[in-house]
Amino acid sequence: MIRHLTPDTQERIEADVLVIGAGTAGLAVAVRLAQQGLRVVALESGVEKQEGEEHPLNEVEFARRYYDGAAHGRFRCLGGTSTRWGGALIPFLKGDLDPAQWPVAHEDIVAYAPAVEEFFGLSKGDYSAPGLGGFVSDDFVPRLAKWPPFASRNVANLVDGALKGPSAPVIWLGATATEFRLEGDRIAQVVARGHQGGELTIAAREVVFSAGAIETTRLLLLLDHQNGQRIFAPHDQLGRYFSDHLSVVIGRLEPQDRRKLNRLAGFQFSNGGAMRNLRFELTDHTGLRETIPPCFAHIAFVSEESGGFNALRDLFRYLQQRRLPPVSVLASLARSLPWLTRAVWWRFVEKRLLYPDDAEVQLHMVIEQAPLPENRIRLSPDRKDVFGLPLAVVDWDVAPRDLDSLEKAANAYEAAWKGSALGDLARVVRRPGDDVLRELQDSGGVFHPVGSTRMGPDRANGVVDGDLRPYGLANATVLATSVLPNSGGANPTMMLMMLAFRAADRLAKDLRPA
Repeated sequence: MIRHLTPDTQERIEADVLVIGAGTAGLAVAVRLAQQGLRVVALESGVEKQEGEEHPLNEVEFARRYYDGAAHGRFRCLGGTSTRWGGALIPFLKGDLDPAQWPVAHEDIVAYAPAVEEFFGLSKGDYSAPGLGGFVSDDFVPRLAKWPPFASRNVANLVDGALKGPSAPVIWLGATATEFRLEGDRIAQVVARGHQGGELTIAAREVVFSAGAIETTRLLLLLDHQNGQRIFAPHDQLGRYFSDHLSVVIGRLEPQDRRKLNRLAGFQFSNGGAMRNLRFELTDHTGLRETIPPCFAHIAFVSEESGGFNALRDLFRYLQQRRLPPVSVLASLARSLPWLTRAVWWRFVEKRLLYPDDAEVQLHMVIEQAPLPENRIRLSPDRKDVFGLPLAVVDWDVAPRDLDSLEKAANAYEAAWKGSALGDLARVVRRPGDDVLRELQDSGGVFHPVGSTRMGPDRANGVVDGDLRPYGLANATVLATSVLPNSGGANPTMMLMMLAFRAADRLAKDLRPA
């Protein structure tokens, strides 16, 4: 059930679970818990759709350098970031999880991979691609991420039917959590307000924070600030170790056979319009893990913006957002009919996405940024939002060790490519090293924020435990990529969703009547 907070709203609500944030993880968990017979209320500060690419409530202050993911890649609406999300789902490898930092075992997390795959309508099965194209290396392993069809990437589309009926969660739109009232170590009440007025007071047995990495961190900082800084401040871990993946084009590939390269590295179509794409990650046991952080390389085909390939991509992105495409997109597709005809043939015969013949083939390297305590999120001492609450301050930078890690990772991957059968398929042409390092130095991240509410073995070394419960709070759970202690060698969404489903099952077990 969807409701809107209006200036006339004045309600007091009791629930088993309050979920703050109806985005990728929050909306999925709200539905999963409601289906277990629990009374679930979710607060979403946005409305059904976010029309623009930036939301005014995402305003932050920057202390050192601009972090691109603060304004972009964050969406406040039903479905949240999943309304724009690229779609790659792939678990971290076991080697990406340092047992000293992760209080939950890799096998306990990936046990939920089938549940996430079922939720997104993906095929079950492995993510490895052994011997792909004759690539054999002790240091890098080829893997295939799974991508849902565009419309199925938006969680709001997936749960639309589950939001109707008497057992559905109640989703309040235009409702921003602004006040947290504690009784001892429990959250007794949460107050939500609309920017034009209206108020909800919710008393829930459990509160789930799932408003995205930056906003979830800010909300927990606000909770601490409003309650005498007695929960998190004494240990000074909340907000620290904020980091992201850093990505840069390290060179290009000169194909000896473009069709073969397209078959190898092009997006693969699988059941129901789902896709898979290739990347190369560090093997679990490579000695390189002693000298460089988790990373992955991937191949991108880049063509002119006005071409049919980009128009087709834009068309599907509008479908993901549940919006009609503009006439200009349809016109561009019509102008590209010859390419489109070939692309349809490739789609159904080769089961690959066909790239334009003039597309440049770029080689990207994505590395984990070193988690440093000085990279952090904190509250602004003077700047406030429309509710009179402190803005988040993103105090973040790229460290010299990140630049060194990128260079080592790029060199190692080039050697692995040349030493395999792929060296005969395409030649690696590296960009000048100074250009690469300069671009990385200017990087603003790739919208994979982690660390600022990270898991840890105790409250002196983390913010939440292995069950994602904040140290010091008895009835809260944190579901955001910020709980990940490090970025790993893959996109973080799969890890978040597996942890979210795991947490939902724990909450359902704890809260259901005996």
